Amino acid sequence: MKLSIRNLITALFVSLLYLTACKKKEVPELPEKPEPSIHFITDSLIIENIPFIGRRLDLIFENIPEATSDNVEWRIENPLIAEITPTGLLWPKAAGTTYVFAKLAAGKAEARCKIIVTDENDFKFRLVLTDKGESEFSVGRPEAFLSAKAIERRRKRGISIEESDLPISKQYLKAIAGIGGTIVTQSKWLNTVTVNVQDQFLIDKYKALPFVKEVKLVYVGKRKKNSNEARYVDVSQAGSLGNLGTVIDYGSAALNINMVAGEALHQKGFKGAGIDIAVIDAGFVNLKNNPAFSNIHIKAAKSFVFENDDPYSIDSHGIWVTSCMAVNKPGTYVGTAPEASYWLLRTEDSATEYPIEEDYWTSAIEFADSAGVDLVNSSLSYSDFQSYYNTKGYVAADMDGQTAFATRAANMAFKKGIFIVNCAGNEQKWVGTPADSPGVLAVGSVNSKGNQDFFTSWGMTADGRIKPDVMALGGGASVINTYGSPEMRSGTSYASPIICGLVACLWQAYPALTNRDLMEIIRKSGNRASNPTLPYGYGIPDMKTAIELAKAKVGSK
Repeated sequence: MKLSIRNLITALFVSLLYLTACKKKEVPELPEKPEPSIHFITDSLIIENIPFIGRRLDLIFENIPEATSDNVEWRIENPLIAEITPTGLLWPKAAGTTYVFAKLAAGKAEARCKIIVTDENDFKFRLVLTDKGESEFSVGRPEAFLSAKAIERRRKRGISIEESDLPISKQYLKAIAGIGGTIVTQSKWLNTVTVNVQDQFLIDKYKALPFVKEVKLVYVGKRKKNSNEARYVDVSQAGSLGNLGTVIDYGSAALNINMVAGEALHQKGFKGAGIDIAVIDAGFVNLKNNPAFSNIHIKAAKSFVFENDDPYSIDSHGIWVTSCMAVNKPGTYVGTAPEASYWLLRTEDSATEYPIEEDYWTSAIEFADSAGVDLVNSSLSYSDFQSYYNTKGYVAADMDGQTAFATRAANMAFKKGIFIVNCAGNEQKWVGTPADSPGVLAVGSVNSKGNQDFFTSWGMTADGRIKPDVMALGGGASVINTYGSPEMRSGTSYASPIICGLVACLWQAYPALTNRDLMEIIRKSGNRASNPTLPYGYGIPDMKTAIELAKAKVGSK
């Protein structure tokens, strides 16, 4: 027994010595080697979309072994919003949110940075629809969407009310507005809706609508700042013309009228009474306070420009143009249609030059049609200068009388019985839209001696018609300025209203004539009608001759 205990104690002692020896020989553990990593200096970055200004993205490298490359592979989630170069230089392209990724070329380390691109731009898109949808209106009840005067004009001219007169479906408009933009214009004739958006990538959502055939960018510009400006409220002006009589002292406007024998109509008592003329122009700054316009009849004034709804707030061009027809101040200035009624419609955005202005122009002439306007004077022209920010300008081949957007609208207006007079333009080349329309009387400019002005545009249309159709005084024409005084200005913009006012007087004299009759008569009254030639077209009209031609036309019916 004593031996067993001694043996047991010895065994335990040996075991302890063995365990102690093993522990002393154990290899100590080394700390784990940290993995290489990279980080952006910031997790997110806000950058303004300013052209040609980039931003370098900086990285923090950690635990990169010696002799190991720190080259980085860059990629961006949405290259439509921004572009990242192989050296980490970020170039903003469009407003929106995306992510930039940086990956270590010699490893798995990767970092991510949120990129927010901001800008102050608005974008306008023209949505071309497949159709107008199911209308809430009926051609059998036109009074729901046309004025009594518009219906009467159609009846008097033998023009039927058609599907093209019906407004676009409210369901379509609701679906478009629901995507997030603001509806700016719509065309029932051309089946289009124009929207204003801050997020240009809404274009994909518009394209996804089943009734949208095409989406076209027509405007990019600085966003209108929020303001407390009150919305414009229109007030008509009744006018108090008095009795001009048949012998009129035209004042400084005498040559405007005498060159085309306009006094022949006035002397017979025809000064435009009962005729509604729409003036589509760039603006009518402070016209209501201009003493020269104090007694004219203004039925309404409206701006179609999204950024500014006040037709009287900006641009004097419409003052000069309207004065050629409307002013009635004997001894100082008398226009070509001093007793007509006027609708002043602003469509030109003078601050920019984008195709959206054709959408505004189209909305204006559709509005004029719905209001029952008889004539339209448009001293605006659109050609190849509209080529900004991926918007496409026109070329001469587009001027075929049926391609350009405004031209197609003018063709429809002519079909509805409206007579349209448009300046030929001052570009010294082919005539732009809408003057290329076969339903538009395009007017070029001559000087006081009857010679073509150097600036006037002219040429054959792509389908072989002469433009301009006729000429009138535009070089040194007399107009009324913003202070109410006469002054001399030059441009086809003034030749156009001189003729437009006299067409109104001729229509007053012979109301049985159609707009097609008037087009033929004005051309045939030109001093080159027997041999129309460029750049004069049918030449300078003569209202004495026009009266005789009108008598013959009415008598033959």
